[in-house]
Amino acid sequence: MDAVAQKAGEQQVRELLIEPLERLGLVKPSLLNKIKFDEMKTEICQRLAYMNALSLGGLCEELAGCGGGPQRDRFPLATVVLPLAMKHQPPVGDASPLMRAVFAHSVGEAALSGGYAPELMKWLRDNRKFPGGYVLGQISEMGRSAARRAEGIRASRDAGRELSDVDATWLERRTTAEKRCEDARELGLTEKAKV
Repeated sequence: MDAVAQKAGEQQVRELLIEPLERLGLVKPSLLNKIKFDEMKTEICQRLAYMNALSLGGLCEELAGCGGGPQRDRFPLATVVLPLAMKHQPPVGDASPLMRAVFAHSVGEAALSGGYAPELMKWLRDNRKFPGGYVLGQISEMGRSAARRAEGIRASRDAGRELSDVDATWLERRTTAEKRCEDARELGLTEKAKV
């Protein structure tokens, strides 16, 4: 997601999620001052900029019933909003700031060169945190067999052998996943260079 798409996505989140919830009467949580409340709403807009209008509408409807406080009239905290958003529409590979950061890091470079980048991306989607050394060892181990399989299928294809439908489909999915990982790295490196 480039800067223009990010900005448009943030505006859509504000128009289809934040403003409707406020029009319904959800007000600033008592735990936050006005500045922190505004910062939280901005953070929500930034993180959910990838979501489409339909998913935002569904999320808004669900969050309307999640007001906090004794009167149930407090705007839900980001800790409530973000996990629910993941259920409505998980981010695509290039949309997550975490994935960009990981793939722009030496961890992502090692995963790409080691052939286990798709496994790392799947783990990031499932766990939403920066992986540690032990986890990376497990991910690379899982990825080795998939990388060997991909290498074998590519070698067969390059030798002119016809691939089974199962192998061709699997290789196509893996190649697409590898490309998403490379794109996440490029986006992350571009963002790093701006800082």
